[in-house]
Amino acid sequence: MNQIAYLALGDSLTEGIGARVPFVEQFFDHLRRTEDCQVRNWGVSGMTSEELFSMLGNSGIGRLVTRMSHITVTTGGCDFIHTYETDGVSIISLTRTMRRVQLQVDRILGLLRKYNPEATIHLLGFYLPLPAYEQGLWMATRLITSMNQAYQRLCRQHGVHWVDPFDTFLHRHDYFADEVHPNQKGHDELARLFIQTADPEQAGSNQLPNSHP
Repeated sequence: MNQIAYLALGDSLTEGIGARVPFVEQFFDHLRRTEDCQVRNWGVSGMTSEELFSMLGNSGIGRLVTRMSHITVTTGGCDFIHTYETDGVSIISLTRTMRRVQLQVDRILGLLRKYNPEATIHLLGFYLPLPAYEQGLWMATRLITSMNQAYQRLCRQHGVHWVDPFDTFLHRHDYFADEVHPNQKGHDELARLFIQTADPEQAGSNQLPNSHP
């Protein structure tokens, strides 16, 4: 396919907070075939999964989705950040958030597929944020592992590519700009994961992006 139309949806990861060249730009550079190819980055810092689903309910956005060849989604992290800021490390609250996010992501992917059955869609999973290493690593690991497994199931259900950042970011404090946002190195790694998921034969290729010195 020569005509690439790429829509990036999600939160601050998609917006590119913390990076000079976000993963969205790097992934688009990989997808680009001609000068006519286009990318639209609709990442909004702080956007929850519920807010993303509501945004997709807009008829104008629905029409845009129908014209896309590629879509990436990052969502769910802000839901857990809000829960943590409100209730701290509460198993009850975090479990409730898990269920809510899974429901919203199911609805998001279902709506994207309703608008566009043919688009290539990628969903990014979760990595451990830096506070997890000091405030309950065991519980955070269980929580994120459970969420990633749920995302994998939803990807299979909706015919979506699953992008797993967990192992790549594990104990890599040098990939962070702050407690939760990747820096340029982190975004380079996210781009590698998206590209390797889209083109598995490129795993290990020296043609993958590398924006940090």
